[in-house]
Amino acid sequence: MAAMLFSQPGRMLRREWIAESFWPQLEESKSRAALNSALWRLRRILCLEPESAGAKNLISVGDHIVLEEKPWLEVDALTISRTAKVEAHCAEPDLEYVLRAIDLYQGPFLDGEDSDFFIEERERLHSCFVELAQSALKHHLRNRVWKQAITTCRNVLAHDPYREMFVRALVAILCLDDRRAEAIRYCERWRNTLLADIGVEPMPRTLKVLEKIRRCSSEEDLADLETTIASGLAQSEF
Repeated sequence: MAAMLFSQPGRMLRREWIAESFWPQLEESKSRAALNSALWRLRRILCLEPESAGAKNLISVGDHIVLEEKPWLEVDALTISRTAKVEAHCAEPDLEYVLRAIDLYQGPFLDGEDSDFFIEERERLHSCFVELAQSALKHHLRNRVWKQAITTCRNVLAHDPYREMFVRALVAILCLDDRRAEAIRYCERWRNTLLADIGVEPMPRTLKVLEKIRRCSSEEDLADLETTIASGLAQSEF
């Protein structure tokens, strides 16, 4: 329940809807009692912050509850989504803010909760994370900072191992960083995992990049590989 309120500060939520969402198996009177108990515990937690002034930003208004947004209340999910909204599609994003938001992402939002609200919020936040990572990757590629680009790709793949755009980017950048053999080994292991787990081959674009890496033997080949990455990311389809 706390996660729902924290992810939507300033939004008035009906008590009945919250109770039904979290305690659907209980009778109405008992679900309302459970809600009151949860709100009491949440208020105690908020009171631990001196600036909360006794959790005055957690307000009951008739049959509604609202958690008012305050400067002292920092919520990771909000920071990620707001940074993505402002920075992800900028020509020159503020890299410090982008990287900070990427680091805040710790995986699926409340993984295991299966209500519509949590599923939608989980997918939305993951999309924001991927957009931010793509923005950071474009910046790293423009500046040819391969180590940072590799770290960004690995970060995404740790949470989303079958995101082929980042697999293609990772192996190509490993090659550009003079780690061609590592790139080939990684792609072969990933291809075997994909076949074992899902039963499908990589996309044709992925196989094409792997073939470019296998035959890469000159500066011209490296330049072609770099162009392939940059143009594909610019179209969000690499």
